[in-house]
Amino acid sequence: MSPSPLFRLLNLLSLGLSATPTSRAISRFDMPAMSPTMTEGGIASWKKREGDSFTAGDVLLEIETDKAVIDVEAQDDGIIGKIIVQDGQKNIPVGKAIALLAEEGDDISNLEIPKDETKSRTHALSHSRPLFPSVARLLQEYDVQDPEKIKGTGIRGMLTKGDVLAFLGKASSPTGTFKPTQLHQGEEKVESKPIDLDGFVIRQLIVQSMYQTAAKARAAAAPPISAEFESIIADYLPSPPSPPASTIPPVLPSKPTSDGFLDGLI
Repeated sequence: MSPSPLFRLLNLLSLGLSATPTSRAISRFDMPAMSPTMTEGGIASWKKREGDSFTAGDVLLEIETDKAVIDVEAQDDGIIGKIIVQDGQKNIPVGKAIALLAEEGDDISNLEIPKDETKSRTHALSHSRPLFPSVARLLQEYDVQDPEKIKGTGIRGMLTKGDVLAFLGKASSPTGTFKPTQLHQGEEKVESKPIDLDGFVIRQLIVQSMYQTAAKARAAAAPPISAEFESIIADYLPSPPSPPASTIPPVLPSKPTSDGFLDGLI
């Protein structure tokens, strides 16, 4: 006797329900970079244990660098699902998984790190030169297996995000869309020669800079006002005394004589 359609339907539903795994929102918690130049650090102590819940702003652990011990705060609410790197461990590369975080209601009884993900992430961080955290995250995101093949254009040959993006074909060059200025027709490219900065050259550069600064100051100064020194201080000097009145009596004309018409002729 064949089973009824209703029985087959109930059987399929039961199989489907039993095969459906419990949904979990498990996320990695990687070793954070506490400074732009940090490439590795240690875990001084965990402030939360496995199974403990936390809210945004709670201190999860203390990271120990070569300069200080820094608190690491949670950015969101959640649960410590599994602690991978325990207290006191040193030289942990930035980006390495140190814990697994879950949400309220998640089953955290059998949490494991996928082996392929761990291998690709730790391999991406193996590099002979220090890596910026942003570069390390980019290498992990695109699963770059051999970062040694990428030519670094940063300081002392360090890799930049532009180097990685250019290697992946996401950018035309490490500098993005920047194109060097082309020379006009007839112009010759002048190669700059390195200058040895000895004592004489340094003094010459200092004097030249001081001269240029003084020249700019003179050019920006207001034009001088033409004035005499005496006119400037005239208002501050006492006026000269007036000459005393003359005490000589005025000369009265003499009485004319009869022969006055001969005066001046004899």
